[in-house]
Amino acid sequence: MPTAEAIPGSLEAVPAWMAEAAFWLAVALLLAAIAAAAGIWTLVARLAELRRQGERLAALDEVRHSLAALVTWRGDLDLRRLEHLLIDLRDTGRRLEDVLLRTAEGAAGATAGANGGGEGIGERVVNRLLALGYERVQVVTRPEELAALAGGDGEILVEARRAGVLHKGRIAVRGGRLADVDVQPAYPAFP
Repeated sequence: MPTAEAIPGSLEAVPAWMAEAAFWLAVALLLAAIAAAAGIWTLVARLAELRRQGERLAALDEVRHSLAALVTWRGDLDLRRLEHLLIDLRDTGRRLEDVLLRTAEGAAGATAGANGGGEGIGERVVNRLLALGYERVQVVTRPEELAALAGGDGEILVEARRAGVLHKGRIAVRGGRLADVDVQPAYPAFP
């Protein structure tokens, strides 16, 4: 009777190393299948995220259409003219502020002149410089000279700070009213 080793299709005819190689090949194929499944799952998850982001970006298209409609609706606006109108408004506001300050100072000057004291003009100088954005205002002119300026002409010397920088200057007084403010930084300007 022939032995099992002589029959070509029997299991005993397969060498031992080939059975072990088939086992490891099956394990490798299983690991490759698991890796492929994980890759497919990651790809599906990424595609779902991209779809959600695409839906959010679709709102940008709506914004683009709204912006185009706004541009066609307001396309007749001339930006240069608008800029000049804003500058005119700013200048008008400054002129109005100056008129209001002069009016308030005139009323205060009349009250101080009636009282006969020079404290009123010093207080008006401080208020004017505070309104112009200065801080820590000091009137350098002596109180006796201020009393003489209450109804006349002259100059009042002042020191103040703006943004931490010392400024010195003079305020021109005409007829007991503050006419001109000339205050400059104490340091010389570099060329």
